[in-house]
Amino acid sequence: MHYVDDRYHLNVEFDTKQCELPDDELTRMQRSLEQIGEAVKHFPSSDLGIMCIHHPRSNAYHVEAKLKLPGQTLFTSDWDAYLDSAFQRCVRKLARKLEAAKANPDRQAGRVAERRAELDRDIVAPTDPDAGPLGEAVRRGDYLAFRNALLGYEDWIRKRVGRWVQRYPEAQAQIGRGLAIGDLVEEVYLNAFERYGQRPDEIPFHSWLDDLIDLSVRSMLRDPDEGRENASFARTLRETPLETK
Repeated sequence: MHYVDDRYHLNVEFDTKQCELPDDELTRMQRSLEQIGEAVKHFPSSDLGIMCIHHPRSNAYHVEAKLKLPGQTLFTSDWDAYLDSAFQRCVRKLARKLEAAKANPDRQAGRVAERRAELDRDIVAPTDPDAGPLGEAVRRGDYLAFRNALLGYEDWIRKRVGRWVQRYPEAQAQIGRGLAIGDLVEEVYLNAFERYGQRPDEIPFHSWLDDLIDLSVRSMLRDPDEGRENASFARTLRETPLETK
C-alpha cells in the first residue's frame, strides 16, 4: 500500500511478506507514523518504507523501516511475537534515530558513511547465510571464527554502544559498577551470531548491527548477571590461544 501524507511531504510504502494488514491495523499504524511526519515536515520530501514480515516457523513478526531523507537514509527494525509490538518499537527507534540526527548533525557524516561502506565491502554478508565466512562460521556454530571475521567493526560498535548507553540512565549508572562497555559490545556480537540467519538482505550490514545495540542493552538490563556471564565466557573463548601441535 502506498500513500502520500501531504501534511508532512511524506511518501509512505507498506509491504508485507507472509502476512496481511487488516484495515483497522493499518489505520492504527498510519496514526503512529504521525510522529515521524512531524519530525520530517521541514524537508521538501521524504520517503518511508515499512516492511512487515511474518516468520511462520517461529511465529514471530519482523518489522523493518527505511526512511530516506535528503542526504541520508535511516534504517531500523524490530522483532516480536505480536505485529503491533514490533511495529511500535520499530517506529519509536526510528523516531529516536531521527531526533538524534537532527539534534546532532555530524560534519564528518560523509566520511563516517564512507568508512562504514568500506567495512561492508571488506566483510560481505552474502545473500545466502550459509555462504561466505560469516555464514560458514554460523553454520559450524563457531562463534570465535564469526567474531574474528568482524574485528574491523570493533571500534565502531564500541563507540555506538557508548552513545546508546547514554540513552538509558539505568545502564549508564551501572557502567564501572559491575557493567562494562566491553560486556555490551560482546552482547551485540552474541546477538549477531544468534540472529545472523534472519538478517534482512537489503539492509546494510552495519545498519543491522546498529539495530542489535538497542536489543543488547535492553537484554543486559533485564538480566545483567546472565548477560555478563555470557559476555565473559565469549571473551574468554576469543582470548584463549589456539593450541599448536
